[in-house]
Amino acid sequence: MKTNKKHPLISRLSLAALALPGLMQDASAGRVEETYNGDFQYGHYAEGHQRMEVDIFEAALSAPIGKSITASVNVVRDVISGASPIYNKPNAKGDVKQTLSGASITDQRDAISSSLTYFFDKASLGLAGGFSKENDYTSRYVSTNASIDLNNKLTTLNFGASVAFDEVQPTAYSSGSLRNTDCGAICSKTSQQYLLGVSQVIDKDSIIQSNITFGYHNGYLADPYKKVYFTGDGDLAGQNYDVRPREKFQWAWLTQYVHHFQALNSAALHTDYRFYTDDWGINSHTVDLSWNQPIADGWQVIPRFRYYSQDRADFYQPVFDSAQAPDIYSSDYRLASFGSLSGGIKLSKEFTQIKSLSQLKFQTGIEYYDHKSSYQLGGNGSGSFDDFSYYLLTASVNAKF
Repeated sequence: MKTNKKHPLISRLSLAALALPGLMQDASAGRVEETYNGDFQYGHYAEGHQRMEVDIFEAALSAPIGKSITASVNVVRDVISGASPIYNKPNAKGDVKQTLSGASITDQRDAISSSLTYFFDKASLGLAGGFSKENDYTSRYVSTNASIDLNNKLTTLNFGASVAFDEVQPTAYSSGSLRNTDCGAICSKTSQQYLLGVSQVIDKDSIIQSNITFGYHNGYLADPYKKVYFTGDGDLAGQNYDVRPREKFQWAWLTQYVHHFQALNSAALHTDYRFYTDDWGINSHTVDLSWNQPIADGWQVIPRFRYYSQDRADFYQPVFDSAQAPDIYSSDYRLASFGSLSGGIKLSKEFTQIKSLSQLKFQTGIEYYDHKSSYQLGGNGSGSFDDFSYYLLTASVNAKF
């Protein structure tokens, strides 16, 4: 029997798609988009050892309304298939091994979002909303953002807030086992996010931006398809579904610096650092570096490197002892201590002299990601049983008319 279920890769890959130039429109205070913009992107994600694969299809359109408003709409379809980790279990030698679901997972997510931004002389105000639907997961969100220019438009203050309402209705695995959630057939959660940031033009070649975000999540925060293995002879011996707290507070600080090198054919260095912490015990660090190098005739090459490290959640262990069973527990590899290295390259070509179009841009890229416990800062990883890698291929087209 075929399994239909939600997978965390869907959200993560959609964000990766949006991060590519053309699919994320920048809204600056007091500056309305003057052209119609149409974008389409395709992405293919594949993990090693024939695990998960995802195909991403995304289209976006933005247009000016009068002299003060920009409207946009974005549609996404993600198609996922393959195998996913379910739980960890020690073998006869005591070595922990990861157990996969088998190549039976399939799902499709369809999402639509739209936004309106009103531009004042030295400020902007935006409203947005979106809806996404999967076989077992429904999400709705609304958001608002505002920007204010100060200091002759050299300084910009940014504010944002959003709230999302999600519902999950777990489906059966091919074995017929259904997650016995503690909230009935349909579980819900609410997520709030708030942002406060500032961007500052340092000189004609440099700009820095820093954002602080705060999040609060409450409701059903577990994964209905992840299990925990308990050793020993206690009441929980064997497989059990994980149990997580019903609320989470999180905080993050992101700083981005961009420096332009006129002497190197207008190249630009982008450097990002992000610190994250939450009350589940996870602390993480992310460093992201990219180099935007124009070549000639509208060609540009963009190499990128990223390093990530996180500590484990307080209630995470690969396996548990049933004689010392806690009330909250999980063996989800996303809550373990680990690090990752990723790198990639993008190549783009821009055409500016095309009849009826002010600009046409094509872009393609590849990224390779390697996830290992040994990459964690301090080297306190939980073993190599959950190491994996993936690659991501993307291709996009952007038209301004």
